[in-house]
Amino acid sequence: MRPQDNRRATRAIAALVAALLAVAAFAGTASARTAPSSRHALAALVTLISRLGALSPPSAHRADATRRTHQPRHHSVAHRLRLQAVMLHHDVLVGQDVAFVGLTRPGAARRLVGVQRRVGPRWVQVARARTDGHGRFLARYWPQTLGHVRLRLRIAGASGPGSTVVEPAATVFHEVVASWYGPGGTTACGESLGAGTLGVANRTLPCGTPVTLRYRDRTLTVPVIDRGPYVAGRDYDLTYATKVALGAGDVTVLWASA
Repeated sequence: MRPQDNRRATRAIAALVAALLAVAAFAGTASARTAPSSRHALAALVTLISRLGALSPPSAHRADATRRTHQPRHHSVAHRLRLQAVMLHHDVLVGQDVAFVGLTRPGAARRLVGVQRRVGPRWVQVARARTDGHGRFLARYWPQTLGHVRLRLRIAGASGPGSTVVEPAATVFHEVVASWYGPGGTTACGESLGAGTLGVANRTLPCGTPVTLRYRDRTLTVPVIDRGPYVAGRDYDLTYATKVALGAGDVTVLWASA
C-alpha cells in the first residue's frame, strides 16, 4: 500500500474509533453498579476493528482498476453495495440507545441505512442513518419496551446478498430492587424450593415467565416460580441459588427484562 493510502486508512480508523468511544460514553449514564464495565467498550472496539477489517476508502489505484473493468451500465452501484455493522451493546436500560457502527463496501456517501425491528411476522423500520463521505455510519435506536428485541440493518434501495445485516437480539432492562429468600417449602407455582432451585418471586408476572437478570458482569435467565416479595419498595425475590449465581447481596439493585 502506498504511503498516502496508509495515511487514509489511519484517518478512517481514527474517525470510526472516535464514534465508538462517543457512543460508549453516552451509554455510561447508567448506574456504575450495573452498567457494563469499560473493558467491555474496549472489547467492542477490538471486535469492531477485527470484523470490519481495513476501513480506508478505496485507494486511487483500486478505483482506476474498477474503472478499467468497464462494468455494464445496468449493474448499478446500489445492487453491488455490501453492508457491514457491529452492535455496540447488547444489554441496555430502557431509554438508552441500541447503537450500530458500520460501513458500506464500496464506500458510498449519503446512502440511507435503516434499522428495522421484528414485530410479529414483519420487519418495521424504527430508526435510520446516512453514511458519511466514505460510507461509514452510526445508527441509534431507543427501544421503549422491555425484553428481547430482534433488529436488523438494511441499505435502502439495495438488494442482493450483503445488503442486510441481522444482529442477535438486544435485551432491554429496567432497574429493580431484589431481595432473596429460601430454601425450603413449596412455592405458589407448585415447585419444591431447594438450595439449588433457580427462579424468582414476583407479585404479578405469570408462573413460568422467563426473566433475564443482569448484575454487574453476570447475566442469568430464570422463570417466575413464586409470589412476592411483600416488602414495600422491592420488585423481586431471588431464590438462594439465583442470588449466588448473580453474586447479589441481601438487597440489590439490578437489571431485569420484565
